[in-house]
Order: sequence, then C-alpha cells, then structure tokens
Amino acid sequence: MKTSLYLFIVISFSFFSIKGYAGGPCTPIANNSCGNAVSLTSGNPCVNGSTCSGGVPAASSACIAGAYECSWFSFVATGTDMFVDIPLSATSGCHFRTEVFSGNCGSLTSLSCQSGAPNDDLHALSGLTIGNTYYVQVCYAPGGPCGNGGWAETCIRVGEPDPPCNTCAAPCGTAAGYPTAPTVAQVVADCQTSPFIPELQPGSTHTFCYDFVATATSVDFNVIITSNCGGGNVTNFSWSLYAITCGAPIQTGTLASLTFSPVTIGTAYVFCYTFDVPGTCTHSQHCPYFVGATILPVTLANFDAEVVDNSIVELDWLTQSEINNDYYTVERSKDGQLFEVVGLVNGAGNSSKINSYNMVDDDPYNGTSYYRLMQTDYDGSSTYSRLVNVNIKTAFNDLVVMPNPVENGSTLTFNANAEGETSIAVYNIAGERVLNENYLVNKGNNIIVLSTEHLSQGMYFLQVGNGNETTSIKIIKN
Repeated sequence: MKTSLYLFIVISFSFFSIKGYAGGPCTPIANNSCGNAVSLTSGNPCVNGSTCSGGVPAASSACIAGAYECSWFSFVATGTDMFVDIPLSATSGCHFRTEVFSGNCGSLTSLSCQSGAPNDDLHALSGLTIGNTYYVQVCYAPGGPCGNGGWAETCIRVGEPDPPCNTCAAPCGTAAGYPTAPTVAQVVADCQTSPFIPELQPGSTHTFCYDFVATATSVDFNVIITSNCGGGNVTNFSWSLYAITCGAPIQTGTLASLTFSPVTIGTAYVFCYTFDVPGTCTHSQHCPYFVGATILPVTLANFDAEVVDNSIVELDWLTQSEINNDYYTVERSKDGQLFEVVGLVNGAGNSSKINSYNMVDDDPYNGTSYYRLMQTDYDGSSTYSRLVNVNIKTAFNDLVVMPNPVENGSTLTFNANAEGETSIAVYNIAGERVLNENYLVNKGNNIIVLSTEHLSQGMYFLQVGNGNETTSIKIIKN
C-alpha cells in the first residue's frame, strides 16, 4: 500500500515472512544449550529459530528465570559496536525474552537482557572485543500467548551498525540527484542507501546528512521512506543546509518547505535532516534525493600523509560512501602547484560502507612536499581532495658546534638520516677549502671531534655532505 504524507511517500511491507502456526507438534531443537549454540554470521540475513523443547535459562541470567524454554545462538564480534536483532515472532502478541552474554558457556556474564513487549528485541552492544565469541539465549514460557503448541518461532541476526552520518562533517553521500522531479519508481531503482539493519526503532530520533553540488539556483529535497507506519511516517521534522566547509547553517526549515533557495550553481553543500520515528512503527530504508543537484561521487572522511623513519611517506584515506568510483590517483608536488603521479589505487565502485585505503611513497622529496588525492569516476570525470603536506628532513640536521668560537676539542653534533661515508669540510670566507676529512657516520645522532688547531683567526663555514646533499653552519676561530 502506498500513501502520502506531505512530500514523503510511504511504502508499507513485511520485513520477512514466517509461516503461521495453529498449534500441534513441533520439531525439538538441537541448540537447546549454550554448548550447542547455532553460530550466526555478522551481516547475514536473519536465521529462523524455535524454542521447541528448549533448555532452561542460564543460571547467570539477569532477567530470565522460571519455566522458560530457551534456544541458543553465538557470534564472533567483528566490531566493538554490534547489534543482536530478533525482529519478529511468528504470532502477533507472542512475547519472548532474550539475553546476550560474554564469557564462555561455563562462566557467562549478562550484557543485555530484554523481556515482554514489544514483540521485537534489539540489543545494541558496545565495548565488545573483536574476535571474541558471544552467546544469545532466546526464551519463551510454554502456555503463553504464542499459540504454537507451547513454543515461539523467531528470526535472529547480528551485525555492525552503519557508520554515523549525522553531522555536517560526516555526510552519507548516497542521495540521488536529478535535474527534474523523478518518479517514485526512479528513486527506488536508483536508491543506493543500505536498508536499516536493525530498523529505526519506534519513538527514536535520527539525523542524516548528504552532500550535493547545485546545478540550479533552487534545489528541492525529498525522500522515499520504506516503513510499516501505514500513515504519517515522521514527526518533528527539521532540516539545515550548510556550506561544504560546515560551520553555522546557511538555511533552515521544516517539513512545510523542502526547497533551498538561493544556492550557487556549481557549489557543494551539505544537507542534514532530523526527525522522530512515530511510536507505533519502524523505518526500514530511506531513499533520499535532490532535484536541481548532482551528488558528490565520493564522501572522503579523511586523507592523511605521515613520514615514517624520515624516509618514506604513508598515505591513508577513508571514504564513507562511493558512487561509480573507478580509481584514485595519489599526486605529489614540491610547491603545491605542479604535481606528479605517485601511484593509482582501484576504488570500491559503489559502496555505502566505510572503505580504507593505503599507499606508500618510498621516494619522497626532501624538505616540504604536498600530496593530493584525485578521484576518477567510470565516466572519466575527476575531483580532488584537499592538500596535505609533510616534511622530510634533509640528510643532515640539527648541526651544532660546541664551543663556538671553536677551540681544540670542539665537537660537531648532527643527526643523519642514513649511515654512510660523510665528509666534513671547512671553507674560509674566500671560498677556499682549508679542511677536509671523511667519517663513517651512523643513522641518527653523531658526535665528531673537530681538528681546528691549525685554523687562523676568522670566520669559516663548516659543511657536512655525502656527495648528494650538503648542510652548512658558520663557525668562528678566535
């Protein structure tokens, strides 16, 4: 059934179907104890389960006791924040109790426990240890309202929540853009946002942000919302429009007007909207879109460059979404104006998840240099990131002569970025070399005693070099 609420279109549907039961015998489950738990995989669809002839609740349970029959599941944490979702029971009004544990089957610690209404249970977990196994019990008291002959039928899944995109600085970047108003079918077909797993819960408040480039002086926003609300599907709706640099909003509004005007053609913006899910329903997916705008192909979360061992530069970047992204080109420059290619990295194509990339520049410039990231679409169009700069120290740094004016026994200390043969030369003010000695220096700090006893009174220039690069310091002999 499709109904309209202001500018929002609601698509009602059933999240999944489970066959109805009218009583009768059931098939006893095998996962009736912690040791026989059914393994769940993060991100997979929900797995059907039953409590038929289940085992007794865990002795360490925080909220389940008495004549309950329980089935057991387990999962390995793939992130520190995860969810366990039991979205629906087979029969309306069939309440069950669920609990998540850490530890092992011989020593369980309750992390989250839910009982009673509503029919669905959602455990939002944090502080998990990646790689550890966690356990879930799903319990039902025979003779309750399920009417299935004394057992409950459920579906259970685990996963990681989508990364937050609820601030101007962290947009989702997956809204569609059209030159003219599209049909609902177009928007649904073009929708690149992931379904909400778990669904947006009744009475919850949410904010989503999207970036776009204006192709007209007036841009409209709308969103197709998939929900089971059946009527009004949002309350307390408000929005803010930001410049791409964020800061204070440049325009704000409510559901009564979803038009941004005026905006500058060719300029990038970020749009955020906030709303409440009504207390009687859930949202399963949003398909947002703009009319009079195009979308940015890649939402870049960060781009960083770091010097390692004063010899290589590691370049890392994260994206929060990618659309038709073919590849990345890392470029470097000595002056921030003229760039050369360091290397290419394939993109993720189309993705609404966080993607991590890495490249190493093993032949960087000495001194200060600048890097940028060029992103290229399948159609050949490109966009650039901001510049980041690094500083590779020269071959010899931190030259110090003590004491200076020099005397017999004065020492030269310096830091070398590599070991090898190094010359120490001294030149007078006429440019004549009056001292030249070779030393084998170590990578890191070095201390050399200077031979200055034969120098006459005056000013000199001491030079440290390796044939490719030299560094000088002024010395004085009294």
